[in-house]
Amino acid sequence: MNKTTLFIINCLIASSLCAQRQSNRYSNKPDSIATHKVVLDDQLKLISWIRPQSRAYDIFLRQRWNFIKTSVPYSPGPPPRSQYPQYYFYCAYKVGNGKILQEPDAWMNDIGEKIPNWFESAHLYYAYTGDTTVMHIVEKLAEYAIDHGITPATFAWPNFPYTTTNAGDMEFKGFDAAKRFVLHEVQVDHAGDMGLAFYRLYLYTGKEKYKTAAIGIANTLANKARTGNADSSVWPYRVVMNTGEVTAPYGANWIGAYSLLEHLVKAKMGNTAAYSSTMDKVRDFMLRFPMQTGYWADGHTDTDIKSNAYKSNMGKSNTALYILDNPSFDPEWKTHVPQMIQWTETNFVTRCVEGEPATQWGANLVGEQDDFLPKMDYQTARYAAECAKWYAVSGDTAYKEKAYRSLNWVTYCSDSTGLAFESPVSKGVSSWWSDCYGEGPRMFYHALAAIPEWAPTHENHILYSQGILKDVLYEAKKIQYTATDENGTEFLRLSFKPAKILLNGQRIADQNKNTGYSIRSLGGGDYAVTVNRAKAGQIIIE
Repeated sequence: MNKTTLFIINCLIASSLCAQRQSNRYSNKPDSIATHKVVLDDQLKLISWIRPQSRAYDIFLRQRWNFIKTSVPYSPGPPPRSQYPQYYFYCAYKVGNGKILQEPDAWMNDIGEKIPNWFESAHLYYAYTGDTTVMHIVEKLAEYAIDHGITPATFAWPNFPYTTTNAGDMEFKGFDAAKRFVLHEVQVDHAGDMGLAFYRLYLYTGKEKYKTAAIGIANTLANKARTGNADSSVWPYRVVMNTGEVTAPYGANWIGAYSLLEHLVKAKMGNTAAYSSTMDKVRDFMLRFPMQTGYWADGHTDTDIKSNAYKSNMGKSNTALYILDNPSFDPEWKTHVPQMIQWTETNFVTRCVEGEPATQWGANLVGEQDDFLPKMDYQTARYAAECAKWYAVSGDTAYKEKAYRSLNWVTYCSDSTGLAFESPVSKGVSSWWSDCYGEGPRMFYHALAAIPEWAPTHENHILYSQGILKDVLYEAKKIQYTATDENGTEFLRLSFKPAKILLNGQRIADQNKNTGYSIRSLGGGDYAVTVNRAKAGQIIIE
């Protein structure tokens, strides 16, 4: 996102690089990030400001969602717009006196980023806590987008979602206010992400409208797919939906669209033969081109990028996280994943806006895209998640250290109420709902699954599940949930050692790779548990 075009929310002084620090653990020095004094450990490296440290990430995640539930003002009038929270119709918010102002940022509305990221953050938080209210929030937001932002069957791209619109629009028609795009122009990659979110909402709710929307998007994707090359990807990056005019032929952020088709094929829904053929095209393109060239092009929803040599961290990060969950996608994944992490370090850690740091107190900070290099909380969280997951695979402790310091830095990007500051080392960068309350927080669950030692001690939590869980119930010595996908893995931290684990009433075996579970002691009576399933259904751990 080109956030330099937005109104200034916070002009915060860039924190200086650490040269030499006092050895006391809790800093009373002038160094600070956003609203917090910097806290260093005995290595003079950054730890979270949140105490106790053992619950820092847990508290951070709860604060962010609690802010959404309690502290978001309504949209400006007239009614009925004034009956909806600001995040329905605006991309970003303004801050004054420690709270969000009634007047929202008036740049645009990034529907195609907000809904997928908020959904992912919500379903992971729900699994982690059992709190259903976050799922209700996201369901209402997604339902509004379906009701007010799907193209008619007469369009060249029919039954397809709008990924962006003008600020304050209650009917979504595209973002043309800045004269960068025309009405009905969308980013196809984000539309695929929305389709995936709709399908996963169907799994959670059972509501047919979500399945219908997802299949409609998948059908259009399959009908429009082509063989990709270095100049034109499988789908155009941007298209005008009513006419079919292609306005940007190359993009590389296709994992969401691929995953949508993959889910429908596995569920035997829709035109599975066409979906399977399209998946082959997508996988071939991604492995042959961006994986080799490093041109992970996308510009987010408000930039008019038209290039086959552009670099943006988001598409690469989505791909790396998907491959770490699904290594069969890439036969050379063990070579490619560390290369992808290095790609981020080269392009978006080392490269900086003049006057901004690449690192702070041992934490690598990550920028967004070629034309927008300010260090961002959510991009830093993305990088940390990739590093943590690669550590879990490789055992290379350098990646664990990178993940830890970067996640600690992200915790400083909230005040104690959960009000987020997207880029506290930058001047004039707005804080976006999609980034601060969706895309950033959802990365923490990847890291917790990879390194369960970072989850709270003596508590029970589902740390991460790639699939959608429902009916989550926590009791003192029992956890129960329903898995909706046929094959899946759940990662948990428990305050007890399971005596048995049941899948649909049948006991599953310990240490069975395909259908079973593994247990690792974390000390102090806590255990890391991984459950592998080859079937959907009810899981009981007791």
